[in-house]
Amino acid sequence: MSKYDEIDFEKIALQMKQQVEQDPHNVKLRNELAIVFMETNEYEEAFFQLQAAVEIKPSVQTLYNLAYFYFTEGKPILEATSNTKETGNFEKETEEECVSYTWEIADEEAFDIVEDLLKSKPGHYFPYNLMGEMYIKEEKYEEAINVLKKGSNLTPSLENLSNLGLCYYKKGMLHEAAECFHKAHPLRSCNNYSLFPLLSYGICLAQLGRGSEAREVAKELLFLSEKEEEALEADIAEIYYILGDYEEFVNIYSKLDWDFYSEEFLPTYFYSLWKLSKMKEIEELASKTIQRKEKEMKEVIQDPDEEEDFKDEYEEVTIEEIAFIKNTIREVYNGKAPIIDYKPEVETRCYLYGCFRHTNTNPTYFSI
Repeated sequence: MSKYDEIDFEKIALQMKQQVEQDPHNVKLRNELAIVFMETNEYEEAFFQLQAAVEIKPSVQTLYNLAYFYFTEGKPILEATSNTKETGNFEKETEEECVSYTWEIADEEAFDIVEDLLKSKPGHYFPYNLMGEMYIKEEKYEEAINVLKKGSNLTPSLENLSNLGLCYYKKGMLHEAAECFHKAHPLRSCNNYSLFPLLSYGICLAQLGRGSEAREVAKELLFLSEKEEEALEADIAEIYYILGDYEEFVNIYSKLDWDFYSEEFLPTYFYSLWKLSKMKEIEELASKTIQRKEKEMKEVIQDPDEEEDFKDEYEEVTIEEIAFIKNTIREVYNGKAPIIDYKPEVETRCYLYGCFRHTNTNPTYFSI
């Protein structure tokens, strides 16, 4: 349990609201109150405080935090609804207007703000990291590379270096990608313990044919995954599959609990077993998996509490999954090797200026 889980944020929020009422132009105080509101899941109130801070003093800090909120949470849209209320004598009814909010994606608003901020070349890496994520979301990898390079030059972080590696990987530049992933891994911290940069590094090494280095990375990953209870074994095994080390791949996959893995993981496993002439294991796992799916489908169909639409959809999906398994076996027995379509993870963390939980510093509050 974090020390912040023991803090009464609701009480703090009430106190800070009073302070804001007494000092309404204090944008630093409004920013802190917004962060406290997020801790109490009052996101509408947090948004209004961030918006007010921008209106009072548009600075790198206030504008950026509003943009970050737009990108990660969206924007609240006021929605007025009428509720009919009975009066007690059951003869008269009155209507009460209730105020509620719906949330909409606000990526464009976030992009416009950060784009303007970057024109002034801020000296802190948060805006560059965030802009990089926005470009990646739009699959604009060249633009993301340019901005992430600037961020990493200011402050190298696991996030900007790993996301830079992702962009290079998407462009087929494996050497550059591997270098970035390699640099990102040692920058793990309390704000991001992700093992995916190291995994991506191992995948790149395997694809580059650097077998001995890739195997060393896989061994380190298996150790860290078990130590930190990350359960990344199936992902790590892909390094061995790319290298054609089917024995080690099977060694890892044979220990997985297949009740918790989808049929999408089966093709590479079946192919590796086939390469090792272990057809009996293929047939046994396929049969066991199909029987389990048929049993689960039957239970859903016979459940009187389930909606008919859900039953029909569940049956359709299950039939497709079973057909996929049977077709996979046919293709494997014909010698067709499944191709791994590895997708590096986008790395992120809290980029909110002044967030005390993540010990984020604040830039100046001077107007721009």
